[in-house]
Amino acid sequence: MKPKRNRKTQSTAQRLNTDKLYQRIGEFVVCFQWIENKFREIGWLILDPMRKQWPPMSFRDLSNKDLLDQVESLFVRLVGGLDVEDREERIQDFKAIVAGCHELRQYRNNLLHSAFIELKGGGEVLGILRSNPKVKTDPATGDVLFDQEALTEDAISKQLRKLGELAFPLGQHYLELIHWSPFDSSPKRINVPIRLPRI
Repeated sequence: MKPKRNRKTQSTAQRLNTDKLYQRIGEFVVCFQWIENKFREIGWLILDPMRKQWPPMSFRDLSNKDLLDQVESLFVRLVGGLDVEDREERIQDFKAIVAGCHELRQYRNNLLHSAFIELKGGGEVLGILRSNPKVKTDPATGDVLFDQEALTEDAISKQLRKLGELAFPLGQHYLELIHWSPFDSSPKRINVPIRLPRI
């Protein structure tokens, strides 16, 4: 005699935990805001290392793109003029962080400006589809392009890992600038590693 399958157990296993998914989305947004604020702190430190004006008012009204671009320009100009052996490496690393943050900004915008469509079966949510309501057209073919993806905890966690890989070296650059301030041409010889060695 075949054992009876427990329908309730099967249903629970297939059900999507929407609370966890929305929690991951919230975590991504908060972490992105942390990185955005760290860029502001770097810009404030470069412009006013002695903290003569507090609280600082610059960079507050900029879009994320303009903020990153302006702070990148300040960082490149400052570090390029310092007598630091690895200044070119640090400049290139900072530029790579900015480029990575621009990519993640696009992901954040797509995430927050999309409609979330619950896919239900048997009265339960089995999946969530992210769909950008702004439909685009392929300029070459005229085909309609839909920006959609199935949202999962793993998909959001992957983007969170990318944020973490940018946040650590960004914090290290900030720490180094604190040691170097007030930025004469020959800063203090305190070297903060930009990235942790891979284990």
